Amino acid sequence: AVEITAAANSRLLTPPSYPYPVAEEGFMVLASSPTTPYKCKDILWCPGGPPGSCARNRDYESVGCSKCQPDTYTVEDGTCEPCEGGAAPALVASVGVGILVVLGVFVNVVNRNQLNQSNSILSVVITLGLTVTAVQTLSIFSNLDVEWPEPLLSMMKVLSLVSFDLKVLKIECVVGQQSVSNMILRQMMAPGAALYIALIVCLKKRFIEPRVHLPSQLINSIGAIFQIFFVAVFLSSLGPVVCYKHPNELGYSMTSDPSILCNQEGEHLSLVVVSVVTIVIVVLPFLAMITYATVRYQSLVGSSIASHHHLMTFRFLFFRYKPDSYYYGCLTSLRGVLVCLVPVVFRDFPSLQLLLMAAILLAFGSFQQHKQPWRSYLPNVIDSTTNTLLILLIVCVSMTTDFEDAEQLLGIVAAVIFIGLFLAILAVICFHLVKYFQPSPFFSSFICHHKAEAAAQARYLQTLIVSRSRGATCFLDSDNLTNLQDLFDIVRCRCGRLIVYLTADTLRRPWCAGEITMAFQTHKNVSAIYHSSFASPTMQEIEADNISTFLAAADFKLVEYGITNELIAQAFRWFLGELPDRYTMRSDLVGRDRLQAVVDWLLKKSGHRSASRSDTLDLKPRSLVVSSTPNDDEATAVAGILVSKIQQRVLDLVPAGIIVLADMPAHNAEVLAAVAAAHAVLVILTPKSFASSEQLQIIVGCTSDQVCCIPVNTPSFRFPGQDFFEKDIPRRFGQQAELVETSIRSFLKCIAVPFTTYASQQVLDVQAESVVLRIPRVLGLASTTSTGPGGKLSGTSIKLMEDHLGDSPEEHTLHNIVSKTELDEYISKHHPHGSVADFALHWACAEQAQV
Repeated sequence: AVEITAAANSRLLTPPSYPYPVAEEGFMVLASSPTTPYKCKDILWCPGGPPGSCARNRDYESVGCSKCQPDTYTVEDGTCEPCEGGAAPALVASVGVGILVVLGVFVNVVNRNQLNQSNSILSVVITLGLTVTAVQTLSIFSNLDVEWPEPLLSMMKVLSLVSFDLKVLKIECVVGQQSVSNMILRQMMAPGAALYIALIVCLKKRFIEPRVHLPSQLINSIGAIFQIFFVAVFLSSLGPVVCYKHPNELGYSMTSDPSILCNQEGEHLSLVVVSVVTIVIVVLPFLAMITYATVRYQSLVGSSIASHHHLMTFRFLFFRYKPDSYYYGCLTSLRGVLVCLVPVVFRDFPSLQLLLMAAILLAFGSFQQHKQPWRSYLPNVIDSTTNTLLILLIVCVSMTTDFEDAEQLLGIVAAVIFIGLFLAILAVICFHLVKYFQPSPFFSSFICHHKAEAAAQARYLQTLIVSRSRGATCFLDSDNLTNLQDLFDIVRCRCGRLIVYLTADTLRRPWCAGEITMAFQTHKNVSAIYHSSFASPTMQEIEADNISTFLAAADFKLVEYGITNELIAQAFRWFLGELPDRYTMRSDLVGRDRLQAVVDWLLKKSGHRSASRSDTLDLKPRSLVVSSTPNDDEATAVAGILVSKIQQRVLDLVPAGIIVLADMPAHNAEVLAAVAAAHAVLVILTPKSFASSEQLQIIVGCTSDQVCCIPVNTPSFRFPGQDFFEKDIPRRFGQQAELVETSIRSFLKCIAVPFTTYASQQVLDVQAESVVLRIPRVLGLASTTSTGPGGKLSGTSIKLMEDHLGDSPEEHTLHNIVSKTELDEYISKHHPHGSVADFALHWACAEQAQV
């Protein structure tokens, strides 16, 4: 009599003609233990029956009939066929040569100049990479303890080569059936590929492209191949700890080699050591490298040559994605780590393995669909489609598998999901209720304006309101808005007052009309600022039947937001006829005073206490002069914004301060004298700049007097055409036309500093800093920042001035200069016709570098 455990009994049959039980199909029993059934990884290996019953030529002494007899190899029907002479080594060699050729081509492709790659080629490369990743994910599925139906099972066997399963190449006929040697061979494939790639790159530098940056191309090539095959490399290294369960007390077998029982000494322990070494040497360094590169991406995107080389080194990680999704390459590797760990961590729960695998793919797929990280459209579609199909595949497999652990475990998981769903809904409801009762951020005022006509004026008003009042906040869409649909909600719930800055076409803009209507419907405080360019429409124009014609709404329909023509007409009639809080800009004021008077009125109406102004107009020599088109409020606002941002920094460079010419009633001889005596002049270029005779006088004066002139270019400025030089200048300047034309052409050759008036505060701060860096420091200004001990010039200052002087034979005397006075004497003696401003600029740059 033999004793059969309950677990074993469930997989054994007792035919009448046999004195002892036999194994079911898909299971086997060893002759040494006829009552202990082992589960076979492939049902074709084990037809069932008495001890030692395996498919033809399979080793009946190996657990699960997992090995073939010596000198045989596995075929598709589960049997083993004899090795035929040198066919197997020839197959392995030919595949190896093919892989080497592909790697050579791959190195050339991934290191090509990005500018020469069209979007079509980029899409093809990305699609191939996504295909390989999907195939590797399927190889992970094959390690799950589930039943795969045909023909999917056969397809996965064919594709197993991508996951480093070499049995497809009849590898048993070449290296035999030794588990440890086969494991070591698989783990050597990735380092071997890296060494081969290094050899190709070195040969390329030696014989083809000597000027190639070796470290960049080497790391980029190896990183690209590792990222594509990361799942296969990591899964292969985890082979010894990916196990499936037998229906007996002996525990588990390795999924990749069922003949080896897990958690046993001997071969399994040796394989675990190989696995740990591979993870430490190959997997972890790669993950550390891509994490480091991702964290440092913002600092790598710089203008220096070193930053360029660093970015080229990791371009495999970044250049396939949009700039704002640079981290997605790291996320794909994280997804690979998670899916590979599922069969390791939850090996006793096949149903939970499928559920977690689907959850991981769903989470990352949802994020991918939200961000659309790939540079081209088609790869985004393929990526999301691949994730969806893999999830559907998991659903299909779960329907064909009979899970013993499913009932209780999945019941718990379903309950958690159900509770989590309702908690998420409750959290969303509570979050929005809190936002409704305590809106945040809340703005004291909201400036409604036409961006094309008054972007700078609105920005300057915002700057003055915030700087001259205590605790006031002011909303401009350029700073705070990422979704234009939120504009109406901000007017509705998160602002105290709507300030409508009326220029020529403000009321014709759909967004402005919608904001005014929303403020009227929600009974917000509204203040109207009437600019001189505004002309009030007639009552007939703003009737409900004519609103669509009145508004420039070809590309936008307010009715989609619940704002009908009737509501707009009603709001306009109230706004133009009944609104008590209105202000007409004063025509007796000029320059910044016109806009500052608006803010004075607004702060008085709102009850905010206005801070005192200290702006005074003092025409000191050696000042920084800011010139803009006179009587142009938009140009004046640009000057006001720029001065507010650079004033503190400029005082360190130019102690005489700043003169804003727009604040002067007229450009008289005193103004021109101030320009001639200026240390530097900022010329703000707006649409009307070259139509202004006063502005042209400033430009000609700067050029004639050799004053440092810095153009500041606004987005709406357009360079003058040929008609301007051939017709306008002769008509306006007569005999002085030639001098004026020469001066203007010289001025236009100067590199302008951009100043984007409709950009955010952060962008304007950066651009204002660029303006400051163009302003030379006054040479007579006492400073020791760029000098060394004892007042001697620092090496940085000397180097910069040497670069400026070039190969001058006197340049060695720079090292003997010990004071600022000696520098002035040196310039006067050796370079009497040189630009002092250029030397001053080098001096200022040297100090900035030292800081």
